Amino acid sequence: MHPSAVNYNQQILLLGGTDGCNCFNSVEMLDLNYKNPKWDSNLPSMGEKRWAFASTLLNGLVYCAGGMNGSGCLSSCESYNPEERKWSSIRNMNKTRYYHTLVSAQGLLYALGGHDGNATNTVECYDPRSRKWEYIPPMKTHTLGLTSVALNNEIYAIGGLAGSNRLSSVEKYNLDTKTWLDVLSMNEKRYSGSVCVVDGVIWVFGGVGAKTVEFYDPATNKWQASTNMDRERQFPCVLSV
Repeated sequence: MHPSAVNYNQQILLLGGTDGCNCFNSVEMLDLNYKNPKWDSNLPSMGEKRWAFASTLLNGLVYCAGGMNGSGCLSSCESYNPEERKWSSIRNMNKTRYYHTLVSAQGLLYALGGHDGNATNTVECYDPRSRKWEYIPPMKTHTLGLTSVALNNEIYAIGGLAGSNRLSSVEKYNLDTKTWLDVLSMNEKRYSGSVCVVDGVIWVFGGVGAKTVEFYDPATNKWQASTNMDRERQFPCVLSV
């Protein structure tokens, strides 16, 4: 439960997670470049055991940030070089976070929201060149279990949980103006769903108590329902390939 996943050159990396009792730092790979791919668990483990963390790709490296390790909330971060098969620690975030998101845009990493004892609206940005995390303007909503994605020079923060309220709200951060703007809300309230982009369209899947799927086209500013998944899925790992 609660792993994270990335797609590196059609190689699906499944990272960390928990079985409810134990926390893992293991990594498995499914190489879709082969006709009959099989899961390979013979990969270097992360330096830190993590679940409820976030991961993304930037400049050919896999980045993992925050999460829980079985004893507390983490601010630690690390990167993985798939070509060298090597993990390296990077500077900690300014804030401990879990149930947050991590996206890459314009050569930078962005960690959004999450939980640090309370739901937070803070956002911080990591520059691999300076190796520093810096806060940027916060989201309008304090939220955890949100999803986020970068598209067209903007970062979308989608749904989540605020207090005991599941959210359908969406906001986006413009990387040029450095401001947050409201976006049309989803058709359904979602907490702990997953998101990906396909052909310039944002797709959102599942969440607690949800097997529904919907998609948003920035060109039309509309959310539309798609075919349901076969079961409810919370914190699913969804990737475009």
